[in-house]
Amino acid sequence: MQSLAQQDIWKNEIARTRKQTTSRQKTSRFQQLHDHIKNWGLSYDYDKELLIGGRLNSNGWSAGIYYFTRHSAGSYNLWQLHFSEIKQEKQIKQQPGKNSHPELGLATPYVFGKINNLYTLQLGFGQEQFLLPGVIEDNLSVSFRYNAGFSLAMLKPYYLQLVKTDYTQSEPVSHIEDVKYSDSNADDFLNNADIHGASKWSMGLNETQLVPGAYVEAAFVITPKAQKWLVETITLGVNASAYIKSLPVMAELPARPYQVSLFAGLAIGKRWK
Repeated sequence: MQSLAQQDIWKNEIARTRKQTTSRQKTSRFQQLHDHIKNWGLSYDYDKELLIGGRLNSNGWSAGIYYFTRHSAGSYNLWQLHFSEIKQEKQIKQQPGKNSHPELGLATPYVFGKINNLYTLQLGFGQEQFLLPGVIEDNLSVSFRYNAGFSLAMLKPYYLQLVKTDYTQSEPVSHIEDVKYSDSNADDFLNNADIHGASKWSMGLNETQLVPGAYVEAAFVITPKAQKWLVETITLGVNASAYIKSLPVMAELPARPYQVSLFAGLAIGKRWK
């Protein structure tokens, strides 16, 4: 039989072995967690990503394409192309009132006081940095995206159908004219009684003015699941742009050479090697 001293030695040895095993397991788990955070995204065997998406902006809407290439672990280069329609905060579509000229056809909705449709096309380059990688498989991740580049504003004249009446005849004869805003016709253009409705959108397309400028953008990006074939992202951010001249949209509001908007967006796409 073993002596009490020998039994104590064996017990101490067993306890020491268990502590060492537990310590190695903890170190291994910590190391795995550390490596996962450091190399998040590498395990999915991809280094390119293409997304398409849309945004609701505080001053309109946008649609865009995003192309990513791996820069380093947890960092991606980004090329971004965005098309947006910009609307003034006081721009309200009005329904036509009582049609006093039914012989001229059905009256259509219009935006009172609007003189130009404003669109922008932005092409920029930037980066996306992971802030909170998906530590657990399929968990969400959070990253920060920033980019800047060229912005092109497009001002298309906004035409209205105005009712014109010829009183030189024995009986007054009315007809419709498609008219854009000018200083000479401001009284008619801003008179609800003379407005039959908005002209068709294509009216004035060949008169579009192009105004170059630049933009900067920053956003937080939430990726609900770290998938490969159907990537979904949610973006929350701000976009600011400046142009070489003012961009008039509403006749009774001051024109500004800059635009600032907050946005919330959703995009989907895929990743590949």
